Amino acid sequence: MTSERGRKWPWILLAAVFLVAAASIVSDKIKARQGPPDPLPGEVKPWFGPRNQTEALAAADNGVNNARDRLKSAPDEWLRLEMLGRALAARFRVSGNYADLAEADALLAQGMAKSEAPAGPSLSRATISVLAHRLDAADEALTRFDSQKGEPTSDEQADGWAIKGDIALQRGDMKRSRLAYGRAEEAESNASIALRQSMLSLRSGDPLLARRRVNAVLRANKLTRSAKAQAALLRATIAYGTGDWKAAGIWARFADGFFPGNPLAMAHVAQQQALEGDVPGAVRRYEAIVAKAPLPEIMDALAFTLRLQGRGAESRQWADKAAAIWAERYRALPEAAAAHLVEHELALGDPAKALPVARADAARRPHGASLILLARAQLLTGDAKGALSTLERAENTGWRTAGLYLALADVHTALGDTNAADDAREEALDINPKATDPAARYVWFGHD
Repeated sequence: MTSERGRKWPWILLAAVFLVAAASIVSDKIKARQGPPDPLPGEVKPWFGPRNQTEALAAADNGVNNARDRLKSAPDEWLRLEMLGRALAARFRVSGNYADLAEADALLAQGMAKSEAPAGPSLSRATISVLAHRLDAADEALTRFDSQKGEPTSDEQADGWAIKGDIALQRGDMKRSRLAYGRAEEAESNASIALRQSMLSLRSGDPLLARRRVNAVLRANKLTRSAKAQAALLRATIAYGTGDWKAAGIWARFADGFFPGNPLAMAHVAQQQALEGDVPGAVRRYEAIVAKAPLPEIMDALAFTLRLQGRGAESRQWADKAAAIWAERYRALPEAAAAHLVEHELALGDPAKALPVARADAARRPHGASLILLARAQLLTGDAKGALSTLERAENTGWRTAGLYLALADVHTALGDTNAADDAREEALDINPKATDPAARYVWFGHD
């Protein structure tokens, strides 16, 4: 007579085979989603363009000067206004000078006014408006672009859809943003779209896909050194977001060496030094950067690093210098400077000053990053319930980052709900195992 164990054995064996097969399928899916491993830094090759920041600035200056000369001979011609606006925007991307962005914005507005609809520099206007976080102006320009007669080129179609994706993302509609970026990729697949998709994937909780997309850009042919360096910094951002500080250091240092002289790449290296325990070296590097490129975001990083070291007087000096520049930028381009000003006040200044600016920015751009800043301002000014509501809005958009869940943990703690705080903290650690590491406070660039 067959024993009970004998009758069960085939079923146990079948179940085991099923579980092994299922595990294999899951493993294959994960590997497919991850894609190939990171390229080795030595495998990343440039193709053309400036070799360093100095050459890039010289090329940008030359472009602006040539466009100004052309405009002088026909100051009312919208095409020449567009050329100068685009040249100024290109220089802004290299230098970070808000005066260039403000002038580009004004010139493109003039170009739209001086042209008869549906003609005009509508796509350039939309591009600059998004760069300045003026989303309503970008919408108006895209409406005009879509109404133009004739079939746009594949590049123009891709740019139009990409800008629509940018607008949707800033307005907190991550699903629409993903669809728009997909349409852009269908029209013309390029590095700019891939990097946008990478950042969207990271902020919506899919760092594996984010890494896969940015790695494709790092491996791509025919891209400038500057573009490859930007991709490397995004790869570092993905690593910071997932607690892989070793990878972050590799790609931050690669970007700095591959395209020397870029202040943002140098600042990433400085913060990496602080993460690795060399805080005095990080401070010296930050000071060397701002001596040549007095950018307020790097001054803020320096001031915050000094504050964490208990060097209050030195921290205050740098914070005050940054505050003056942020105030000037906010007067020139309030929408573009708002989030930076809020972050400065929350970390180094007065949360009460940050609150109205954060509220206005979140009303214009209700995406996760703006909402988290608003919630921080609400919490620090005594409105924990309001902060909780704001963070729930951010989560409902599909935003999924360790920063969101750490903010939720702080709010729940303030409200006395320790269980919810613990759950939120666990969510943060699932995304970024180093989210609560004290050294994580040094991550100023690439944080979420």
